[in-house]
Amino acid sequence: MRILEKTLIYIALGIILAWTFMPIYWIINVSLKTELEVYEVFSTKFSIENYVRLFREDFQRYLLNTIYLASLTTIISLALAIPASYSLSKLPLSEKLRRGFLVWTLFSRTIPPIVLIIPLYVMFSQLRLSDNLIAVAVAYQVYTLPFSIWMLMGFYRETPREVEEAAMVDGAGSLAIMTRILMPMIIPGIVVTAIFSMLMSWNEFLYAVILLQSLKNYTASLIIASYISEWGIKWGEMAAAGIVSSLPMLLFTSYVQKHMVLGFMRKE
Repeated sequence: MRILEKTLIYIALGIILAWTFMPIYWIINVSLKTELEVYEVFSTKFSIENYVRLFREDFQRYLLNTIYLASLTTIISLALAIPASYSLSKLPLSEKLRRGFLVWTLFSRTIPPIVLIIPLYVMFSQLRLSDNLIAVAVAYQVYTLPFSIWMLMGFYRETPREVEEAAMVDGAGSLAIMTRILMPMIIPGIVVTAIFSMLMSWNEFLYAVILLQSLKNYTASLIIASYISEWGIKWGEMAAAGIVSSLPMLLFTSYVQKHMVLGFMRKE
């Protein structure tokens, strides 16, 4: 009976692994094929032609735009979320005000993005900020800011109250307590929040495709989408672009993985 159970477990694990890694294998395999060999499952010939063509078409510029946009979005989100989450979790605010603000931030995450993009587009057009990466970073706060506030509130609530009381006895104000006392204690939480904010803004497509018109401001996701046209689909270049555009986030998450684990352990 144990042999049968182990066999079924190994079969299930094999199916799960195949299901998980097959798309990764497919995209790597397609990126190394020529246009005529794309539909072959297995191929003995590999070529870096798609990668060469990708960088000849200045894909690195669009990748840098994506890095800049995701980084700026994360910085803005943290700059607003750190004091907001501190105020909601530590300051003696009205319970109605606290609950109302939290419900509003949660409700804003449930609104379909297409509903919000229309007023945002009109507002940025009137302010002459359309086709601007900074404006897009502000628009991305619809995604990242509510999440960042909720995430950081959990870390602030885990900090001991006695530390704040001792700082108050020494004459520290709310700003000093937040910046000098509590922020160093929730550094793992800030890192975790930054990672998820980067991930949410890295592959965002809807707001970027509507708010950005100039090719020079395009992000990697917009360029990848442009490989699908009425003349056909450039599978090889699309796969190569997908591989290249995922590398910065893989390197980033690998570098800060230790902080991510510490952040979750601290929250627990």
